Amino acid sequence: MSAPTGQFHRLSIGRNMPDTALPTRTARTGRSDSSSDESDHGEADSSSESSSDGEEGDEGEGEESSGDEPSESNSASVLATSGITYDLSQLDSEAEARAFVGLTGHFDVVNCRSTPAGYDFQLSDRPQVHIGADSSTCTCAAFQDRPDGACQHIFWLVDQLHGCFLPMPRSTEVALTPDGRPDRLPRIEDLLQGNLMSVATQLKWPYQRDEEDGMTRTEKVRDIFSAFSNRTLPEDTRRDLTETTEQARTAEQCVVQGDFEATMFRLAVHDDGVFNSLCKAMPAGACAAIYFDKIQEQSRRLLSDFDRYCATGELPANPVVPGLGVEVNDVVTHLQRSVSRIAANITARAPHGSESAAEALVSLLESVVARNNDPLEGNPQGRRSFHGEDEDQRNLYHLLIGSVETDSETDARHFVLHALDALPPVDLHQCANRLRDILRKIEVNRAPKPYLLHLGSLIRTGESAATTAMGSGQKRPAAGNGNSGGSKRTR
Repeated sequence: MSAPTGQFHRLSIGRNMPDTALPTRTARTGRSDSSSDESDHGEADSSSESSSDGEEGDEGEGEESSGDEPSESNSASVLATSGITYDLSQLDSEAEARAFVGLTGHFDVVNCRSTPAGYDFQLSDRPQVHIGADSSTCTCAAFQDRPDGACQHIFWLVDQLHGCFLPMPRSTEVALTPDGRPDRLPRIEDLLQGNLMSVATQLKWPYQRDEEDGMTRTEKVRDIFSAFSNRTLPEDTRRDLTETTEQARTAEQCVVQGDFEATMFRLAVHDDGVFNSLCKAMPAGACAAIYFDKIQEQSRRLLSDFDRYCATGELPANPVVPGLGVEVNDVVTHLQRSVSRIAANITARAPHGSESAAEALVSLLESVVARNNDPLEGNPQGRRSFHGEDEDQRNLYHLLIGSVETDSETDARHFVLHALDALPPVDLHQCANRLRDILRKIEVNRAPKPYLLHLGSLIRTGESAATTAMGSGQKRPAAGNGNSGGSKRTR
């Protein structure tokens, strides 16, 4: 990895870390290597010129430099590549240097996976980061030399993961602790629970599965059980049920006294007869359709609750997800997470459910595009702000899609479009007319150009698939053929 800024081109992450204060960071975030090199050359040139001005000039420069040093060392904050601003004042000089290198740099994740002890992330330059319930570790030399604090890889990884769950932008700095955990933010291992596959899809990190057919035995059982619930998604099922199959159990050992659900779950995981019967009763095609339908219904209810809250200040008596609020940041975070879950499940459930996934994604995009307004405009109670934010900071369209004035990095995720990329082209064709209507509206709304180009490309892909199918005489598969035996699912 190349040094993220010229100020650190001689810095070595290791046991001989210099014990000096670091200069102000915030304004330097995002500089490329080339710009750093140019800055280095410029500083060298100016240094050469000043040296020829004589001793008097040197003394003046020295006095001015020493006067500036205290103000620079007191400002220890950095804007990370995720968009989160961190306060590094709690770190010593070595930890601060590691944090700065990690938060402004880039690493490639070769693969990631869930383990019984937590989550493993393999990086391309050999180190492996493990995030567990009690601590985070790394196999790199810097961490092994000082295991009581985070290395640059841990700082970078935790920042990238938090960037997936937090609404953007954040207006306040987040303090970093020496172990790499952002203070006052939810624990990243809690946020990752049931969401690693969605996060990997969002960040384009390869996700390593235990089985090659898309889902493990435990995941399939969890999926079937949640399909019988009107609201619960597989990711939100009881955590104590999602055990692994590494330890074999007899039917008698699967019994959990007083807990029928847990007993049946264990039997389905460990008993082939029970598992096969459940798969016949609730086949994969039905599970997929139910899953995407529930995601769509959750999004619809959340937006309805948000509209009511903006108009009346009334909180939902029965929230979409227990503990989920209806503040604008809560809504943005949940919608982004829902889209990431859909994208991950399109791949995991293929070839089932893609038509339902397309319907859920396009409906959500239509709903957000329709909300390009200030939700407090004309508020009957005269409310003008939730927490002192401006109208753009509570405009769902602006926060999720953006505008031509929005920073390009904020728009890089391309809300909903990255999930539509995972759909078969024939499903894009089925919703092509609705996507064209969306494109016309966001052109008027002056959406970011990359977003417009991406959506236009998806529409052309759908049109091309229809032309190819007509030329080859192929027919659209029947909508219900994802269910084994052609059976209809009951709700």
